[in-house]
Parts: sequence; C-alpha cells; structure tokens
Amino acid sequence: MSMEHKAFVFDTEMFHAKIEPVMKESINHPEVARQYISANYEQLQSPYTGEMLEENWEEEFDEFTLQVYFDILLTACYDVEDDCGLGYLWDAVNGIVGALDAFEEPQMAVLGWDVVINGVKVDPGMMGLGLVESHEIQDILDRLQENRDEAEDIEPEDLQYDADPEEWMEAYDSLCGIYEEAGRQGKGLLFTF
Repeated sequence: MSMEHKAFVFDTEMFHAKIEPVMKESINHPEVARQYISANYEQLQSPYTGEMLEENWEEEFDEFTLQVYFDILLTACYDVEDDCGLGYLWDAVNGIVGALDAFEEPQMAVLGWDVVINGVKVDPGMMGLGLVESHEIQDILDRLQENRDEAEDIEPEDLQYDADPEEWMEAYDSLCGIYEEAGRQGKGLLFTF
C-alpha cells in the first residue's frame, strides 16, 4: 500500500479551544459530534472532496464512526485543499532527520505527535495522523535549517520509494518551507497519509 505524505497548516489554537472539547465529549456520546457538525456545517469541509459541507452533509458519508466524525471536525482547523506534504519522499526525509543529532524524537518533525484524546487515538484514515503545535514550529524550523549541511551528507536507508540525493534534499527543503509557512501564519501543522 502506498503512503503519500500530506501536510496542512493547522490552527492548533482553534483545535484546542473548540474542536478538542467536542471530540472529548464525543468519545462517550458520538451524537455530540453529529450535533456540532450539523450546527456548524458551513464552517466545515468534506475531508474527502474539500468542498464545504451543506445542510444535507450526512448524505455524503456511508457510515458514521467516531473517526469519521473526527475527520470532519478537524476540517474546522485547516483547508483540505491546501496539501503541501512531501508525497512519496517523506520516508527519505524522515530517514535523514532521524540520522541528524538534532531532535530527541526526530520522526515528529515529519510525522508530528500522535493525537490521543481520553485514550482514543485520532486517526481517521488509519494510516497515521500527527500534529505539531504552533509554539513548536520555529524551534523545529531552526533545527532543520541549522542541520541542512549535515543532512546533505546523509544517505537514508531502506527507502520505500526510489529517490536520488537531489530529490530527497529538495523534499528536505520543502519540509523547511512547510514550517516557514506555518510560522508565517502563526499556526501549527497536521501531517497525515
């Protein structure tokens, strides 16, 4: 199964203030999520098409699991159509970042932190989802930029997809660009596949 890395500038402050509380309550009472979506559908997108939800939003979805509700709720914090991810080169960049002595948990720079609410992992696509908080953006960007020269000397191993050094360094620079954009907007990041 191919895994294409996706990244979105993500409003972590809105997430913690408005969406996370709805998710917490929805864990034991999924109807809370449905009611929130019905009351706020004009501010939410279909996570599958990127189009704004309409009043009859429920007709688009086959079944309503907690993860489907989470998927819809998260769109309050990002634009589904603004994917700026690394595509298939994510594993090369993840390998490079992992080989640098710059991060205690290097994979978080490419994949973010798991989102766990009351013991439930938020992972609508079941392929991984992670967040980087807005207050972490500049520190991560600084570390990536400070270690770029060292990164050029690293050759990642066991890649899922064939790539050459020029391609993976372009992707490394793209990762820096993703962080720069999040910093410009004063927001965090959402990573997924």
